[in-house]
Amino acid sequence: MKIDKAYEGREHSAVKHALLEGYLEKLLFIKGMSGTKEITYVDCFAGPYQDERDDIQATSIAKSLGILKKVRDALATQKKYVLMRAIYVEVKSKRYERLSSYLAGNTPNGIKTFHIYGDYSEKADEILEKCGDKAFTFFFIDPEGWTDVGIPRLGKLLARPKSEFLITFMYDFVNRFVEKADLRDQIAAMLGNLSEEEYQNFENLLPKERERFIVHKYRDQIKAAMKFDELQSRSYHAAVKDKDKEKTKYHLVYGTRHPKGIIVFAEQSAKVEIVERVIRRQIKHNADLNLSLFEAEEEAGLMDEARAEPEDVKQYWLKHLREEAVIFNEAMLADMLEDTDWLVSDFEEAFKQLLMEHKVENLDAGVGKRTAHPVNFKKGERLRRCV
Repeated sequence: MKIDKAYEGREHSAVKHALLEGYLEKLLFIKGMSGTKEITYVDCFAGPYQDERDDIQATSIAKSLGILKKVRDALATQKKYVLMRAIYVEVKSKRYERLSSYLAGNTPNGIKTFHIYGDYSEKADEILEKCGDKAFTFFFIDPEGWTDVGIPRLGKLLARPKSEFLITFMYDFVNRFVEKADLRDQIAAMLGNLSEEEYQNFENLLPKERERFIVHKYRDQIKAAMKFDELQSRSYHAAVKDKDKEKTKYHLVYGTRHPKGIIVFAEQSAKVEIVERVIRRQIKHNADLNLSLFEAEEEAGLMDEARAEPEDVKQYWLKHLREEAVIFNEAMLADMLEDTDWLVSDFEEAFKQLLMEHKVENLDAGVGKRTAHPVNFKKGERLRRCV
């Protein structure tokens, strides 16, 4: 696995685009197969960000158009014909000119594109009108600045029904500025109004605790703004680390109103973590010729993929199961993922260990013991904790 040279110096964008591509393609295909007749993709910070000499193929513009065409063609083979739209918004004049020029010459047949010049928040009414009332819409909101995704600016878009969101939350900046008294208004727009006790408690939090607190506060604001009728709004996130340092650069925060979306996004984020590990190993190999002879991809594959301590996950299972059978369905799994930030594989591996320890039981597993997937939410299996 080799990372495209177009991403050199901006390797974190390769991780972001891998997640966007992997999730968006699967999501749109599922929507089309389920009977959705109109799909709209919206990029609120379309760019392109690179120098004019750089290839636009390594941007979200080209990536999204390619996905829309691929999904549209795949659906057509299944006799599913979906109207596809793409809306690209850009506030900077030179980038907008390059964007409109690219779309004029590279929009695939059968995809209807719009380009809007201006600030996405100020253009929200125009964006929503172009989305179409009946369309399922996916919003990709990937700013350069940390305050650009405050809830007041996102509000109109987040309130739209039949929509999902992928938002770049610049954690590194928020973390640095969260305790500055003169920036409390900006922080409140991201995290809500924090109490004096919460502000004072920041210095006592360990780095991981602090990161979890901040990103979950933002996710809570996203979910509150997405509240629509009786549908439960949900959120999950994937961390993207700095290419050179072992710290989070930003989080890709996902918002949906469907439990299945959380599960699919969590599965895709697990795959993207492998891409991220490969990138980091490749960078180290390029900088230090004395590293081991293993290829970067092989080394990355040897690293622990778990996001949680196995004992923690096992205790979580035991806490949420009872002696009476519980139906394990997609809503329950989505709740567990949202609550913990763990991966589907973390829960499967812990449940398998508990089965071996005779502490839990899958009443619907059948005679043969399943080793790969000891519990399957798609089947609504009955699980119980043993006495």
